[in-house]
Amino acid sequence: MPLTDLPEALFHTIIHQIALLLLKGAGGNMEAASQAAAVTLAAHCPQTEVEFRLAARIVTFSLQAGEALAQAADPEMPINRVLRLRTGAVSLTREAEKAERRLEKLREARLQNLPEEPEPLPEPEASPRTETTTALIEDNRKIATYAKARGLSFTQALKQRQREQRLAARQSGQQTDPKAA
Repeated sequence: MPLTDLPEALFHTIIHQIALLLLKGAGGNMEAASQAAAVTLAAHCPQTEVEFRLAARIVTFSLQAGEALAQAADPEMPINRVLRLRTGAVSLTREAEKAERRLEKLREARLQNLPEEPEPLPEPEASPRTETTTALIEDNRKIATYAKARGLSFTQALKQRQREQRLAARQSGQQTDPKAA
């Protein structure tokens, strides 16, 4: 399907998802982040829906890999999280590179007027490592927000949250434990 036939809702959803990743760099200005997302996607010169979605994967995985590395560079980050973030960044980069190779292959076929691949674009391989890294990045954002709101270091906030989670787990275990009654 030519890019001009792409449903507007799909276009705006993809732009919005990428804009969320660029929001901090845009100083919290969603319009500027959306504009940056559109320009970044356009740099990949997508001409079809499949090329557009591949470009979105490239940009998304690349931005997430960069954020993982940025978080891993925090000197207060516990070493086990640093290692998980770095490993995850490698996986995210690998996924971006796979999407880029696929995009180039499709572009070459289009330029040579070869028929487009009849097979549908496979969903991104949601490998456990990329899913875990994405979840870890989001968890780190929450901890950093928690730390900032309470004037704590990242490590202090992480330890406090872990204590609160253990306490909540004990309390919920006592409430469901018939022996506790």
